[in-house]
This record gives sequence, C-alpha cells and structure tokens, in this order.
Amino acid sequence: MLNIPSPNTSASKHIEVINKLRRLSLMICLVGFNACGGGGGGGSNPVTPPGGGGGTPTPPTGLLVNDKTPTQLASYVGTAFARQVNTVAEKAGTTTAESAADGATSDSGATYSVTYTAEASVDEHDAVKYDGELLFVAPSRNANCCWIFSDDAGPGGVSETVISQPAVAEEPPAIRILRTDPTTTSVTAVSEIALPEGTSVEGLYRTADRVLALTTTNWWGAWGSNTDIARWSGEQVGLLIFDTSEPENPQQAQTITIEGGLITSRRTTAGVHLVSRHTPTIEGLTYYPETQAEADANKAILDVLEWDDLLPKVSVGGVATEVFAANSCYSVDSEHPLAPTAAGYPSITAVITVNPTTGAIADALCYLEYSDGAYFAGAGSEDAANVLYLTQTEYDADSGYKLLVHRFALGSNLAYTGSGKVDGYLFLSGQSDFRISADGNYLRLVTTTNTGDADDRFDHNLYVLQQSADAPELNIVGQLPNSTRTEELGKPNEDLYGVRFIGKRAFLVTFERTDPLYTIDLSDPADPFVAGALEVTGFSNFLHPINDDLLLGLGQSENNHTKLELFDVSDFDNPVSRAALDFADDMAWNYSEAEYNRHAFTYLAGATSDRFAIPIYGTIIKDGTQKEVHRLQLLQVDGKDSAATATLRDMGYLSVSNLPEGEYASGLNRSVIDNDAIYFINGTRVFAAGWNDPFNQTGPH
Repeated sequence: MLNIPSPNTSASKHIEVINKLRRLSLMICLVGFNACGGGGGGGSNPVTPPGGGGGTPTPPTGLLVNDKTPTQLASYVGTAFARQVNTVAEKAGTTTAESAADGATSDSGATYSVTYTAEASVDEHDAVKYDGELLFVAPSRNANCCWIFSDDAGPGGVSETVISQPAVAEEPPAIRILRTDPTTTSVTAVSEIALPEGTSVEGLYRTADRVLALTTTNWWGAWGSNTDIARWSGEQVGLLIFDTSEPENPQQAQTITIEGGLITSRRTTAGVHLVSRHTPTIEGLTYYPETQAEADANKAILDVLEWDDLLPKVSVGGVATEVFAANSCYSVDSEHPLAPTAAGYPSITAVITVNPTTGAIADALCYLEYSDGAYFAGAGSEDAANVLYLTQTEYDADSGYKLLVHRFALGSNLAYTGSGKVDGYLFLSGQSDFRISADGNYLRLVTTTNTGDADDRFDHNLYVLQQSADAPELNIVGQLPNSTRTEELGKPNEDLYGVRFIGKRAFLVTFERTDPLYTIDLSDPADPFVAGALEVTGFSNFLHPINDDLLLGLGQSENNHTKLELFDVSDFDNPVSRAALDFADDMAWNYSEAEYNRHAFTYLAGATSDRFAIPIYGTIIKDGTQKEVHRLQLLQVDGKDSAATATLRDMGYLSVSNLPEGEYASGLNRSVIDNDAIYFINGTRVFAAGWNDPFNQTGPH
C-alpha cells in the first residue's frame, strides 16, 4: 500500500444543494449543478464596435484584456474586494445585486465501455476508470451526501436544504486497483493507493501507465453560490500522479497543487486542464465590518495589496512554481459594450494545463472575475483545436440574468479569442452541460430566464454565437424565438430538462405535465427552427443519440418511476416513440442517478444491438415495512439498424447485497461492460455477473 502526504485542509465544511427534479420530494445523493450570482447588467445584442472620432468606427476590441501591469492588477483586485466587503453604512441599509440574485424568482465495435462524456474527444474525471484490464475505483466523498428536493428553489433549482447521511465508519481512504477477467466475470484485488484521512477524490484519469487523482481539501457537491467571498478562501486543488506500470506496486510520480476551489477539469490532447477559483487570504481584512474603524482598516489594507500575494500559489512536487505572468491574467475592459456594470470580483479563476505523464505545467491563465462553469469543446472537423469556454452569470434587479461566455483556444498558450453575452442563465454541471455545444466556430446554447409571471414562469432561448473572423468577439448570429419565428420553446410554465446537440440538430425536452420533445434544425446557424415536436407522458432528463435515426431518453414517468423512451427521429419533422419502459416493478417510487449524472450511464455500442446499464434506487413497501433497494438495470436496444422496428429489452439487474453488518449502500453507482461481463461499482465495492445471467452475481469484491 502506497502512502502519500496529507494536503492542507480547511475547517469549513459546506455542501451546496441543487434541486433539479423540482416536482419530486425525494431524498437523493448527487453531484449537482452550478448556481450563480454576481452583479452587473448590459444587453445581449450582437457586438457593435463603439464609434470613434470623426464618425470613423474604432477597431473592435475584446471584452477581456491582458495589458495591465502587476501593480494595476493588484489595484483591480483591491477595488473588487472593497466593493464586496460592505462598509458599515452599506451593511445597515442596502442590499447588493448578488443578494437579490439569491432570492430571485463508445464507438461501435469496442469491447468494453469507458466513462460517458459530453464530448467524444474530451475525457472527464470520474470515480471509476477502466482500461480493459485494470479497474480503478476512488473513494469519492460525493457518494455520501443527501438532501431533499423541494419546490421552493430559486432559478436553476438552488435549494438550501441539506440532509446529511449518518456517518459510517470506513477504512482509511484508498484508490483500489482491481484486475478483471471478462471470460469468467471475475474481479481480483491487485493493490491500493492509500490516501490521507479526509482527502476528497473528485475523480480519476487513466492514461498509458499513469493514474491521476483529482483531489480537493473540501467537497462542495456543486460549484454553488458566489455571494460569500470568504467561502472560497483557504481551499486547495491537487492532482496526484501515480506510475502504475507495475500495478501491484504503484508509485507516486508527481504532485501538483493550486490554491482555490475546484470548478471542473477535463483532459484533451493538450493535457489535463484544472479550472479553479481562488479568493486570496488577506491578513487583517474584516469581511463584515461593524464599526467605521474596521471599515477604515480594510481600506488601508486594500490600498497596499501586492500582486504576488493575490495570485493562487502553485506547487509541483512540493516546490513553489510561478506560472501566472501579468500578460496571462485577464481583466474586463470597462469601456467594452459587454462589460458588466461593476467589473472585477475578489476571486481569481485559474486554468492550468498539466502534462499527464510528467506533471509539468504547460500553460496557465488567470481571469480576475468569478466563473460558474467551464465547457470544453472537442476537436471537430471544422476546428482542429480543443476550445475552452468559461461561463459567468450576472444578475441585475432591472435586467435580470445575463450570461457571459469567454472563449480560449487550448494548445496555443490558452489564447483568448473572444466573448459574447446572451439573456438567461446556464448552469454547467451534470446533465446541464449538454445545454452548450460547439460546432466549429459556432457555439450553440440554450438558456432559461425566470419571467416573474405566475402563468408563464420560464422563457427558454436558443442562441447561436459565431467567433468573429477579425476581432476577439462572439457575435449572436441566430436565436429562437425571434421576430420571425415567435413561438416559444415550451408551453407556459414548462421547465427545461433534457437537451442534446448532435451535429446540425438539437433536441429539447420541456415539462410541466407532459413531455414535449422538440427537434430543432441548426443546418443554417443564422436561422434555426423547430422542425417537429412529440408529446408523451413523463419527461426525459438525459438524452443519448443511438444513431442518426434513434434517440434514447431517460427520466421520470408521471408516476415518479424511472422511465426509458426510445424515439424514432428518422423523420425529423415528425418524431415518434417506438418503445418505453417504466420501472414501476415492485417499487413504490424510484429514480436513476444517471438522470442527472452522465457518468452513471454506461453504454456499449454493437453492430445491430447496443447494451447499456443504469443504476436504479427506490423503495419497496411490503406488509407495512419499507426497504431500500439499489440495483443496476441491464438493457439492450435491439434492431437499431431499422428505426421503425427497434425495441428496448430488459435484461434483468444486479443488486447491492451481502454487505457486512453495519454497512450501507453508497449513493455513487458506476458500471463497466466488458464483452459479456458486467461490473457494478457501488461506492468502492464491486459486484460482477454475466450479461445474460445478471441474477447469478458475485460480490461484493
């Protein structure tokens, strides 16, 4: 067993909570969505360069600039701190815009499955990784938190109700390494990589003979609100790299740490990208001054800030490393048409790119604003490079929610290429990641706005932004609805659930009482239009494209049971349902973790039939006694080469069973399909069976 040193930990423990299924009063474990906040307003029209002297337009410039000196950068952050750290008078008499925001209404032919990702060419960290022989299972803390969904959440489903599970005594945390044999469905423990007590492993990456563990000192569950700047101080994100060329004897190869809370990470051809957010710790600063003397002392401290003291500290192998030059740190050009009313926020969004083999830091940038999400676009046929989009939600009592999107090219020194702004909010995490998608130099996204109208609470808008050819701008070139195509997306009071962009097409699911599936034609980016619609009962949270003609929907039935629907979209104007499965069975109610977390959805494509697995959690009530059940449901799409006759087949399930006395099932569920073997991972336990004989399972291993 390999031991590694303990990272610094923070005393504060807090979990942000999210309400995605607003109509279900269920207790659920999940890794959720991102909330928002921030100040500012501004319009959402395409960028028009400001006029210059003598009527001659000046060349357009980007919203973000990197031309400040270290002294100017320190002053920029100091001003942001001064605005957020309320003075005595402000604390007594006014409300900030941010506090108002809180109250406002696998390729075919593969033999084994891999982590399900939003982009085919962009890997994502997850608690389980598999390479066809070795299974790596991390002790992810996100498996052991629960809360209740309710109807009182604000925009984006943010709720403040937290219900924690009882603490369960466990062995010291360790990454498990197991070897599989799909011919016998066996799984054998190989070794463990011991982790310090309290370490939160957000997920793993597997590449060549390396396994990488993404760690945090605190686990938030979701990115969460940005209104409490003190919350993001004293955090640390780590990337631990282990050499597993001899899996029986893994060795630590490198350790990278950066101050800040984790937003997300991804792995592209350029490396592993860590996106974090850091609030500098300023000695002597009083976040909530109660006297004028404290306010005056704050001003004196903020007037003499040094830039080097504000940057997030980065270390490689325990050695401090300078990675942020002044020209790699971006701030807002306050004169730009898209600039927020109050630019600058007292936290620093940082992106570092790490070589997954050596641990060397290849690129880095910092952004002197908060970011509530990050989308990594895969390399496409029209755009050979991977691209990062940082999102930033603003709220203003007068203009409502606005979304800023900043584009950076990966693999070219994280070069900034432009920004755009649209109406509404977009919360990036879980299945809402699918609400944004790049296609070459076009970015498509679906946002939601709360109207304040009880008869029609939500407006949903689809936007198409294009990278300008001659300026660092993302211009709106198409949207729905518009002056010509005025029909709203969704009926009155229908919220937005499943969204999926696939090439030049998009699919949207809205829901209040029935599930309208909308098909949207994006072949002309300047003129997107709704091609067809289909109404069925229930709704789909997650949409998976089987092929050009078939779409799989996973969600809830009208009776609060997990539901699968097979849609035939071969006639794009007239989608139809070909099959549906409602897992009422013997359970009073149930749901699937895969509805809101794509990593719990496992899919293996075949020539004419595809196999997939979803976890299902529910309760059985018998003779007045309630029993919890945790299952992995095995399913097939048969006859997929003929959409008109394709069907869904239930193959049975594996169960979490035979646990030692005093141990309980975990809220984290993953699975791996390898040929005719199925491996069900619940927490760090593994159950195994044959695909065609799931009830004859073994485990826990």
